[in-house]
Amino acid sequence: KKEKFQLYISTAISGIFITMFISSLVTYLALTDLSIFFDVWPKNWFYASLVAFPAILFVRPLAIKIQANLAVLFINNHS
Repeated sequence: KKEKFQLYISTAISGIFITMFISSLVTYLALTDLSIFFDVWPKNWFYASLVAFPAILFVRPLAIKIQANLAVLFINNHS
């Protein structure tokens, strides 16, 4: 239970911070009128956060498997 809780909390924190930075940059670059940035960005950030949490939970195990396979290939080819 503790590991699952830690996984969900770390995923939520990661998702919140990552989406904050990415959505602010993308919103900034997309707007021609920067005076509306703080009217538009929070909504973009909210939607990005909703997508990020399940996406991170889904992608994380795949990323771990890919990383493990790449590590084996890299170590076998360079040892």
